Amino acid sequence: MPDEANALPRVPDLTESALGRAVAGQYRLEREIGRGGMGVVYLATDEQLQREVAIKTLPPHLAADAVVRDRFLREARMAGALSQQNIVPIYAAAERDGVVYFVMRYIAGESLAERLGHLRTLPAADVVTILRQLASALAYAHTRGVVHRDIKAENVLLDRETGLAMLTDFGIARLAESKPLTATGTVLGTVQYMSPEQVIGDDLDGRSDLYALGVLAFLMLSGRFPFERNSPSAILVAHVNAPPPRLCDVATQVPNALGNVVDRLLSKSRDARYATGEALRQALDAISLDAIETDARSADVVAPRGTADAVLSSTEAQEVWARAAELQANTGLFVPPAEFTPRAAGAELVTRGYDAALVKEAAVDAGIDGKYVERALAERAKSERLSADLANVQRGPQMLAPVNPFIGAPTKIDYEATIEGELSSDGFEEIADEVRRQLGEMVTVSQVGRTMSITSAAMATRNGGTPRRIQINVSSRHGRTSIRASEDLSPSALSIFIGVTFGVGTGLGTGLMGGVLTATNSGPLAAVTLLSAVAAAYGAARFFFTRTARKRDAELQRVLQRVVERTREFLLATPDSVDKRLR
Repeated sequence: MPDEANALPRVPDLTESALGRAVAGQYRLEREIGRGGMGVVYLATDEQLQREVAIKTLPPHLAADAVVRDRFLREARMAGALSQQNIVPIYAAAERDGVVYFVMRYIAGESLAERLGHLRTLPAADVVTILRQLASALAYAHTRGVVHRDIKAENVLLDRETGLAMLTDFGIARLAESKPLTATGTVLGTVQYMSPEQVIGDDLDGRSDLYALGVLAFLMLSGRFPFERNSPSAILVAHVNAPPPRLCDVATQVPNALGNVVDRLLSKSRDARYATGEALRQALDAISLDAIETDARSADVVAPRGTADAVLSSTEAQEVWARAAELQANTGLFVPPAEFTPRAAGAELVTRGYDAALVKEAAVDAGIDGKYVERALAERAKSERLSADLANVQRGPQMLAPVNPFIGAPTKIDYEATIEGELSSDGFEEIADEVRRQLGEMVTVSQVGRTMSITSAAMATRNGGTPRRIQINVSSRHGRTSIRASEDLSPSALSIFIGVTFGVGTGLGTGLMGGVLTATNSGPLAAVTLLSAVAAAYGAARFFFTRTARKRDAELQRVLQRVVERTREFLLATPDSVDKRLR
């Protein structure tokens, strides 16, 4: 332990120094406890009442803006008028010496974001309790004309002493409206919670907060957001246009009654959501906590498909027996590939089928070692998971725009896929190597945290004189790995249309026009000949580019599918990386 008497004093930053001078005599700053794009929060001691408080202040670069400063105070005083047990109370708001701040109750505990950072998901019964309390807080605020606008895990505090979930920063989020989307550090986090009407700039009411609460519930129960994309703009587009996944499809352990409540909160139309926070609380009250706990216990003992507790059709059981016998005949060596054909999505079993345990028992009675049956079951599970991953490959946001009819094909090819499980550092290296093998050329790899970007620029001589621009992004977080592959065909389009239409077309047309002039001495006929040649060249250019685009599209899908396969293979080979739901 260092000698505290000889330790160097901590040097406060400019924000802390300015706030300390402004509150001197009333509050004594202890330490910083939180920081975001719109403010810094300090633990302080009220020197008159001898109690701990939290003080939030604007950083100097925002406090210098009179409009932002006035709004900060106005919203703080408005929030200070709210008095409800699940809303963090505000004691005072003031401006002194150019410093604006407000004082609120200090909550001894942690934020919901911190708890999710440790646990990733929460039990359904705990989520219902938290949602009830937050719904009550929102119902109280909304009846008083206050819309929070920034519901997120970071703004929910969990009081260790009382066990209450408490909302903070009421109304303060509206400060972000006065700045561009990229002006503050809060935007990258809060875009995940924005309602469709908030994204498109419509007037907001309390139902926008309920949508954000649905996002938060989805996160607490599944460990991921409803819309996870590689850029904030793509997330915003998804909020407006993409249907959210059903919660129970993503988190199979969630009771249907609770999943239906969350799905309704995430409705695109505000009219389809609960009308008020009170209506939401009543819907949550109707869910039996005993039933939730019973469902949770049942989910713990139901194994995923492909394990010893799975249910197989008679055909699938026959396939497992045949594969197990093949493995045993080869002295237990794995003989790839396993030829399993997954059942079509949504197809019903003719009968209930066979428990995998019975399939194993029957194989042992027939003289097949049980370990080979387990291997065959594991191969089937791997095959079906991979098929599900490949079926999840879909068009990315860049391909949602209509195709320019003049060009005839998209100039941006974009596909994305999401896989359950997180990659380790070795996994990122494996994926980078797979991309190199697939593209067969030099690539540039950059990695920041849990996101990797791979960019290829093929030599022009390999692609008809036009370099290819392929980019593959891999992001692994929240128990999921997202892969996006895109290619910009604009250089190819430009090269083909200029080279063929204006190069070949005008060159050939000029020659034909000269011949027509010589033969007929007719200017109009010569002009028609030139235009016809250019039009024909344009048609040829459009044909060649459309064919090129189709070929590049197929190639990019093939590369992405192979990367998805390699990702799944790596995740299955490293069980610690795979999401618990798949084990």
